[in-house]
Amino acid sequence: MKKTVFAAVALASAALAHAAPPSEAAIRELMDATNARANMTASVQNLSKALPQILRMRAEAAARNNPKLTDEQRKAELANAERRMPALTAAMQKDFNDPKLVDELYNQMVPLYARHFTDDDIKALTAFYRSPTGKKSLQVMPMLMGESAQAAQKLMQEHAKRIIESTK
Repeated sequence: MKKTVFAAVALASAALAHAAPPSEAAIRELMDATNARANMTASVQNLSKALPQILRMRAEAAARNNPKLTDEQRKAELANAERRMPALTAAMQKDFNDPKLVDELYNQMVPLYARHFTDDDIKALTAFYRSPTGKKSLQVMPMLMGESAQAAQKLMQEHAKRIIESTK
């Protein structure tokens, strides 16, 4: 029995050791097939639009959670944050809208793919995403994710309502 287990482990280790790492060119081809650059650009632009709200929430949380501040000091901190908001938002949006940011993000993705996929994996994924079914999945997946999030929210609300009712 020990010999069989050892042989299986040795065989599995040898197979993993021989799995060729993907080339940068192959990874970039996959990223091209999945429209990664356009998706990253859209994500960064969406984040840029959400910046004022994010910054405002962080400023409010920092002021609210600082036990050293009096109520007057909290109000002054929030007023200062609000006064600085237009300039801060403009500077951050300018930075976020710089195409170099997406280039940096895109380049950082290559080693991440290389860490998790073999060359054969990358080739298979690229072939899939270039196929009609793969192209359709790229079109449908955002809608499917949105619809599934709505379904999950509705289901969780129903469960929460049921739990609240049963614990009255």
